[in-house]
Amino acid sequence: MKKEEEKKELKKESKGENHRILFEGYNQRLKDLDPELLTPEDEISLKEAFRHAKEVLGPEELISWFIGAAEPFYRSATWEVLLPIYEELLDSAKRELGPESPGTAAVLNGLGGIYRYMGKLEEALKLYLKALRIREKTLGQDRPETGDTLSELGILYNVMDRPEEALLYYNRALEIQEKFLSPENLGTVRTLNRMAFYYQGMEKPEKAEEHFIRALGLLEKLKEKEPENRKVLAYTAGTLNNLGVLLSEMGKLEEAEERYGQALKLQEKIYGNEHPQIAQTLTNLALLYFQTTRYEKAMILYTRSLEIMEKLGKTEHAGFATTLNNLAGVYVQKNRYEKALELYTRALEIRERILGPDNPEVAKTLNNLGELYRILGQHKKALPLYSRALKIYENTLGPTHPDVGTTLNNLAGLHESMGEYETAIDLYEKALDIIEKEYGPDHPYFKVTRNNLLGLYEKMERSWRE
Repeated sequence: MKKEEEKKELKKESKGENHRILFEGYNQRLKDLDPELLTPEDEISLKEAFRHAKEVLGPEELISWFIGAAEPFYRSATWEVLLPIYEELLDSAKRELGPESPGTAAVLNGLGGIYRYMGKLEEALKLYLKALRIREKTLGQDRPETGDTLSELGILYNVMDRPEEALLYYNRALEIQEKFLSPENLGTVRTLNRMAFYYQGMEKPEKAEEHFIRALGLLEKLKEKEPENRKVLAYTAGTLNNLGVLLSEMGKLEEAEERYGQALKLQEKIYGNEHPQIAQTLTNLALLYFQTTRYEKAMILYTRSLEIMEKLGKTEHAGFATTLNNLAGVYVQKNRYEKALELYTRALEIRERILGPDNPEVAKTLNNLGELYRILGQHKKALPLYSRALKIYENTLGPTHPDVGTTLNNLAGLHESMGEYETAIDLYEKALDIIEKEYGPDHPYFKVTRNNLLGLYEKMERSWRE
């Protein structure tokens, strides 16, 4: 009997050792993963590592390990992999640690983020609030974990269009997170970036700029202590890129160009010459060159961005389609219409495939294709494209959205080119009404549309005189 028990014990130990070896092997494969370059093999490694980790790690150690290992997958929105594991982990934490434990709060916080990204906002709110209550009760109100949940609540309330509550939670988060700033804990920088996006959305660009610059100041202090810290450099590059976008929107194009250049230099230092982050910054800088009529430079950067994405296998991606669409616009400016047509068509196919046929981004490319066919004098091809774009915008954004007004203006121009003046007048007037309500009579869009209508009236007067 004793020998049987010993055999069972030895077998159990052997099995446990096998789990440990397999866990360590899969866990090694998860080291230093790039969120934007994850592969199906990486997803399998995470699942297998978790399966074996359950056999060799205690409940608190398991939660801590998984949250760290899952971060790249979290940042890449790999929800189909993370959601079932987080749900299993939550059941385990409640059972083994108790429903009010810090470990349970950590899982609730992670699961809340998944639900937020999936659009299940009310469910996310319940999880975050529960995590916050547990963390404040068990860890204290002045702990970095508490600050992290407050920041998550800030972004959730912002998404839920509850701006006052969002700002309240962001400020509460910052008060805590600033005390724990380090290369390992960049919660403060993340919250400052989120607040900058908040103010950007509230059309307070100066406040947004202030928060981006504040974040960069903190990152600069950390770089002085650890000049080669990869995480600090990556956050610095990301913040510089975000600031570049804002400055570009504010019309501060020289400053924006400088920030993009700084971001690119850092990104090439961190990632080498080929990475999705580099492709994104190149696209942003190319757009700035397009806006300042430096079409050759824009073409070079858009083309390089596309080459990077193609080499990395990122062609089925919204950002790739956007770059195709924008590069087509450059070719239009250079009167290379056949090349523009090829790129717009490819962008449209990708957007329809990954976003669905009725997405506003699809309508943008339809509008662009319609405009190109109008330039080429192929009115019969342009008309259904404009009409479909208009229908998508009306159904998804509402009949009074500015994009509806812009499309009505384009459609009016087409009918004017076709000699259908009465239809064109009706469409111009509808466009003017929408654009004036949204932007006011001094906005460039309003002035362009009004001038189009006045020009049509003058054209009709001349034809009557003749």
